[in-house]
Amino acid sequence: MSTRNYFDIEKRLKALSDPNLQIQTIGIIKEYPMYQVSLGTPAPGKTNILLTAGMHGDELAPIEAILQFLESDLSEIYKNFHILFIPCINPTGYIANTRENSKGDDINRAFESDTVPEANLIKYALQDRTFAAHLDMHEDYDANGTYFYEQHKQSEWLAPSIAQKSKKIGPLNTESDDDTDEEGLIVEGVYKVSLSWGEVGLSPYVFAHHANHVIITETASTSWELDRRVAVHLLAIDEVLKHHHPE
Repeated sequence: MSTRNYFDIEKRLKALSDPNLQIQTIGIIKEYPMYQVSLGTPAPGKTNILLTAGMHGDELAPIEAILQFLESDLSEIYKNFHILFIPCINPTGYIANTRENSKGDDINRAFESDTVPEANLIKYALQDRTFAAHLDMHEDYDANGTYFYEQHKQSEWLAPSIAQKSKKIGPLNTESDDDTDEEGLIVEGVYKVSLSWGEVGLSPYVFAHHANHVIITETASTSWELDRRVAVHLLAIDEVLKHHHPE
């Protein structure tokens, strides 16, 4: 089993030089901090956005996308948005290169209980917060292309346009699994975040308690090189910000 060094993430976070970024520790998983990064603070006229990655430790591209975004020029974005980033929800899974945490728990199936520490820390970090949108970034080892999930309360569907734009980077997925059924299909490559999922996963939990709009990105982690996968997630971030730009 291959392993990674969590210090690589910490080093890049601590090297961020933008004075409008605040880095905090949500809690400790074993000896590893789970970090959150805030761009500015909530303020009138600014839109609140939540960006999360690293739920599954073997999904590298979402973490890399958030790090690259944080390392870019955020000065214009700061004027209009407060963004909360959680770059790596699963430090022990990242280190071990496993989907699950070190105890064998799938964190994205744990938000209806209080038995998984990582899920508890996320719920603690989000308490009393509301967001216009939540983008949760993932990868799929069985996929041969990109696909998306989406749900909203007051917004318009956004993922269909992201899916079409992502075709310039690579094809949409043509495989299917239990979660990508035809009943939930919105358009090619885009499925609904089903209310039948309950609140077991992060995005359904956030949708129920903290956000009016949620999107999940899924990139093909075995058939695409890292740069292309990262590009899809960065595209999704950009499109979410454009969609929710304050008037």
